[in-house]
Amino acid sequence: MSERFWDVVCAGFPIWAVLFGLNIVLLVFMGLSLFLATPESGTRQIVVINLVLIVGFLTVLGFTIRTCRQGDY
Repeated sequence: MSERFWDVVCAGFPIWAVLFGLNIVLLVFMGLSLFLATPESGTRQIVVINLVLIVGFLTVLGFTIRTCRQGDY
């Protein structure tokens, strides 16, 4: 990818770190909700969808943080 793109993205590194931490907290809450929700309720399905979205976002944030720290761009 373009070096300029990563320069702009890595300029916001503190924001990515805070978002990563917040997503970890949400992941814990969603994990607890997964076990507390009954299998028949629609809540459980929403929790599973949220978990998929949170894990995907954590993957993107983790890649971004790793790339900015290592300077692989």
